[in-house]
Amino acid sequence: MKESLLALPCFTQVDEISTISIGLSQSCFKVNADNKVYFAKTITDNIEVSIALCASKSGLSPAVIYHDQNWLICNFIEARNLAHSTIDTKEKIKHAIKLMVQCHQLNIKPAELSAIDVCNTLIKNEHYSTPQQIALLQLAELILVPLSNSINSVCCHGDLNFSNVLMNQGQRTWLVDYECAYTAPIEYDLAMLIAVNSLASDKITIIIEQYEGQSSVKVDPLLLNHYLFFCYFINALWYFNAYHKNANHEDNQALLKNTEKQWHALQLSLKAADSPLLSRLSIKLANVLAALDFNN
Repeated sequence: MKESLLALPCFTQVDEISTISIGLSQSCFKVNADNKVYFAKTITDNIEVSIALCASKSGLSPAVIYHDQNWLICNFIEARNLAHSTIDTKEKIKHAIKLMVQCHQLNIKPAELSAIDVCNTLIKNEHYSTPQQIALLQLAELILVPLSNSINSVCCHGDLNFSNVLMNQGQRTWLVDYECAYTAPIEYDLAMLIAVNSLASDKITIIIEQYEGQSSVKVDPLLLNHYLFFCYFINALWYFNAYHKNANHEDNQALLKNTEKQWHALQLSLKAADSPLLSRLSIKLANVLAALDFNN
């Protein structure tokens, strides 16, 4: 990995390469080269590059220095991410929403979010038995019923975890990591912000007010709620799949804990509303969880 990084034409003299442990999806490095510091990330497709280029031109993201089919090289930002910031949650939300609004205004459209394809990809894994896959697919079908394509679909970041927001000492912020970007309704991005950061339900009103105040775009609370079910569901599956894939990883127990946290959040969300659909969802979810073994 590092050998291919050393061979990139954007570097003349590489002095030091250190691994950045920010997640399990892609390999990232801090590179000291040619008297400067760079951020290097492995990529799997060109969409992340396209959005990063567009976002960097608007000042939303760090400047892109080089890219090819395997690598994205950007300026390294000396900053902490919001997940490790000491500012309170309301301030974190304010900064995250500001960047989200800018992202939604980018003049670029990644692939349309296909909720059913996302679910199918996550469910069809060998560590789920056939009965478990059937149960998960049935639950997915119920969750997807209220979701529909919106004429107001925009470029959604798709993973606005506080760890993907950088803030320097002057409180200047940048949004990074576009590998989960889709063209989707704004409610999807807002729902993922809530789900992936495990924000309490009492923050939803604040989030809606912040988004509407900073964008002058109205949020559909009902659609947001349904996308929240979807986000809890796919996050739980993603964490559980990563748990099985990375059996010997030092963060493996954290993945299992995050899996359980997303399932629990979905259960609480379903109990908060009263409708025939939600009742069916709640019953189906209880059956699915009973069938899953989080210890294997």
